[in-house]
Amino acid sequence: MADEKDVLIVGGGPAGLAAAEAAASQGARTLVLERQNEIGYPVHTSGGSWISDMKALAVPEHLYHPVAKVIFVSPQREVVLRYPTPVACVVDVRGLYQHLAGRAVAAGAQVRVRHTVEKVIVEDGRVAGVSVKNHVSERFNIRAAVTIDASGVARHIGVRTDMGAAFRRYGYGAEYDLYAPNYPQDELFLIMGSAYAPRGYAWAFPRGNGRVRLGVGVLHPDCDDDARVYLDSIMHNVPQLREKLKDASPVEYHTGLFPSEGPVERFSRAGLLLAGDAGGHGSTLVGEGIRFAIYAGQMAGKVAAEAIKAGDTSGPFLERLDKRWRSRFGRDMDISYMINKHIANYSDAQWDSALDLMKRLTSAQMAQALRGDFNASLVMGILARNPGLVATGGKRFLDRMLERINKPTLASVEG
Repeated sequence: MADEKDVLIVGGGPAGLAAAEAAASQGARTLVLERQNEIGYPVHTSGGSWISDMKALAVPEHLYHPVAKVIFVSPQREVVLRYPTPVACVVDVRGLYQHLAGRAVAAGAQVRVRHTVEKVIVEDGRVAGVSVKNHVSERFNIRAAVTIDASGVARHIGVRTDMGAAFRRYGYGAEYDLYAPNYPQDELFLIMGSAYAPRGYAWAFPRGNGRVRLGVGVLHPDCDDDARVYLDSIMHNVPQLREKLKDASPVEYHTGLFPSEGPVERFSRAGLLLAGDAGGHGSTLVGEGIRFAIYAGQMAGKVAAEAIKAGDTSGPFLERLDKRWRSRFGRDMDISYMINKHIANYSDAQWDSALDLMKRLTSAQMAQALRGDFNASLVMGILARNPGLVATGGKRFLDRMLERINKPTLASVEG
C-alpha cells in the first residue's frame, strides 16, 4: 500500500490543521496524519488566548469564553485588572481543534487518525514523505512534495532530519478541569511564588458553564519540581481561591509540555517545513501557543501550496516561511524569551516587587505586555509610570528591550 500527496502534514493540532486548510484551499492535495484516536484529545493546553486573535482567525464565539477580570497573585501582593470590554478568553480546546479540522476537510484536505509516523523518507537530501503504521497496524509509505512537521514539542520529523535537536528546556504543566459551581466565570487568576509554582506560575481559567481549568506549570531543567504535586495544594490552600473553589471537583486531568527555548534556527529545508511548537513558534512569555500555532500553520500551508504551484520544493523556495514568520513574529518572540529567562528565577520577594510595578500600569498596558505586543511606546509607558526603574537594574533591562525593537536606548532618549 502506498499513497502520494502534494502536502503531507504530521500532527493534527492547530498548526497542522491550519496548514491543511491553507494548502488545500489553494488546490494542493493535502493529508493530515494524527497519531491519536481523535482530533483534540487528550488536551495538553490550558487554552488561554485573546479575543482579537480569535476574531482575526474567524473562530466562532461559542468556542471561547471571554474574561473581564484578570487577577495576579504573589506571596504578599494582589493586582486586579478590570476590562469593561473583555480582551482575554479561554478557548474550548477540543472544540476549537475539531472546528479547525472541519475547516480543513471543507477546504479539501483529508484527515487520518491513529496513524503513527515510524520513519522519514529522505532522498538526495530532500524530505520525500514518511513511513507510517495505521490503526490496524498496516505499514506503508506516504510520499509528498512537501511535508510539514506540526507534531508539537516532540518534533518527530525535524529531529530526525537534522533540523535542530530535541528541546532541552520546556514548560511542564498539569491541570484539573473542574466543575466549580461557586467560581465566578469572569475572573482569571495568575499565581506566582515558590509555594505554588516554583520556576513558573499557576492559573485558574474559567471556560463557561461552571467549568474552570486549575493548573500549574514549571520550567525544566530550571528546576526539578513535578507540577502535578502542586495541584491539590493550589486547589485548597490559595486564599483567593478557597471560597471560589468550594464544592469543586475535577472531571478531567491534563498534562502537557511547551518548548521554552524560543524558535529553532530554521523552519525549512528541501521538502520540509516546521510549524507550531515543532518550530518553537509559541510565546515563551507565559507559555502561550494556540494562536501562534494557527498563524504559523497558515503561513506554512500557504508556502507549501506556493511551492507546489511553482514546481519548486527546494530549501531556498521554502525558506519563504522563515522570512515571513520572523518578519511578523521574530522580534516579539525574542523579547518574550528574554523576559522569560529574566523572571524564571524570581524569588518570592522579586515577584512581590514585580506586582508593585504592575499596580502602576494601566490595564491596557498590561494586556499589551501579556499579549507580547512589544513596541517603544509600551516600554516608555512602563518607564513613565515607574520612573524609579532608571535608578535600578530595570533600566538596563528596558534598554535591552529597546535595542531589540530597534529604537534608541533610554540614555539617548533622555539626552
